[in-house]
Amino acid sequence: MSDQNTTGLEIAENSINLIDKIINSKVRILLVFLLVFTATESLFSQVSVRKSEVDYSLKIEKDSIYRILTFWKDKDSTNYSSVKYSISDFNNISSPKKLIDKINTINQLWNIAKDSIALNLNSFNIGYPLLYSDVLKNHIQAFIDSEDWQKHVKQNGKTLNYEIIKKVILEANVYKPLNSFLRTKNYHISEFETEKHGFVTKENLQNAGFSSSEIIPMPFIVRIVLNQNN
Repeated sequence: MSDQNTTGLEIAENSINLIDKIINSKVRILLVFLLVFTATESLFSQVSVRKSEVDYSLKIEKDSIYRILTFWKDKDSTNYSSVKYSISDFNNISSPKKLIDKINTINQLWNIAKDSIALNLNSFNIGYPLLYSDVLKNHIQAFIDSEDWQKHVKQNGKTLNYEIIKKVILEANVYKPLNSFLRTKNYHISEFETEKHGFVTKENLQNAGFSSSEIIPMPFIVRIVLNQNN
């Protein structure tokens, strides 16, 4: 009789432990859900949306800095064909920025927009290489490594060659963080259009970790042409 009581007690204890595990598991799942929901709701509450006949703009503020993702379309079109990302302190070059650090915000705003508008993008404007320390390093290294550019400099000195500039930026994947992100959205960078060219200053070369003697071209207007992935 004693053995039967012990066995019954063990079964009861095991059952209670199992119920506790199930309850704890459900509580953990509920807590995770609430945290994700709260974070999502918080993001949505911070984002302001403005829409006109030709643009759809999402803006989020953090530390008194505005981050804005704007999609454009033709007035008579339903599909948005171009997009621009900007930051309110873009002109403050003394404040180092990395493009890789902006991708998460771009992705969040993009995901909000795609639920409301139709996208068929062919261009992206995110600024020129000097605005981002990681892109600038990629850019400088790309021209150092480019046989075409080094040959041009040897033959022509400190002069510009627009076709080589666009070719080097594309082939070296200078905007790699952006291109990697775009591929998750079924797009990729296919071409660069550049304007208002100059050269990277000695100060900027040194700040990027180079010797300052390199001859590196710098476009100050960059339009990134997009294609959809096959």
